Amino acid sequence: MPPTRESALTERDFEQLLQATYRLKDTSASLEARAIILIGGRLGLRPGELTHLSGEWIDWQREMIRIPSHHSCEKGQNGGLCGYCRQAVSQQSDSPSDYASLRKKYWQPKTPAAARAVPFHFSSRVHIALEFLDEQHGGWPYSLSTLQRRLDSALKHAPDLRSNATSPHGLRATAASYHAGRGLDMTALRAMFGWKDLETAQQYLNVDGAMTRRALTSIH
Repeated sequence: MPPTRESALTERDFEQLLQATYRLKDTSASLEARAIILIGGRLGLRPGELTHLSGEWIDWQREMIRIPSHHSCEKGQNGGLCGYCRQAVSQQSDSPSDYASLRKKYWQPKTPAAARAVPFHFSSRVHIALEFLDEQHGGWPYSLSTLQRRLDSALKHAPDLRSNATSPHGLRATAASYHAGRGLDMTALRAMFGWKDLETAQQYLNVDGAMTRRALTSIH
């Protein structure tokens, strides 16, 4: 389902959440939490995309993440499918043979449109976060549940935010609102977030009056 506008963090709340990661005592957990908040909240990767993020996807020369149409998942026990992928396969399979066939296709993005290139040249903070994950782990090394725990830990250390103020889906909504508010047009927004229709992109345009404010400033 598309991220909803209501789950998006404001810029102030987003910065508070980032600051909260510095309060985590475990240095690795702090860096990992900061990385997923930046990548999710500025690039808008889906939770499944964040979970399976690999260094192989990163085009450092062009500063883009190239999300593939297929990436073998080995995040589960003994190198098998992770819980996220197992659930996706189970929802689609009607028989053991279906399951065996489908599991070879995972991980795969939600829709064909989701296999895309996501630029990150506009943010040095995102660039540094990606460098950390790539150099230390070759991408995001854990499961979706660990990703959620890192985010929950940051929220716990952000005193002005509710414990459920956002989620991995909410970070994606945060990114969509951030770019729409700065004038990224509907077609580009759709391409960046991998939506199959323009209607979803339309939800984020002028969500908080930022586009109207910018247009008024340009003429007055």
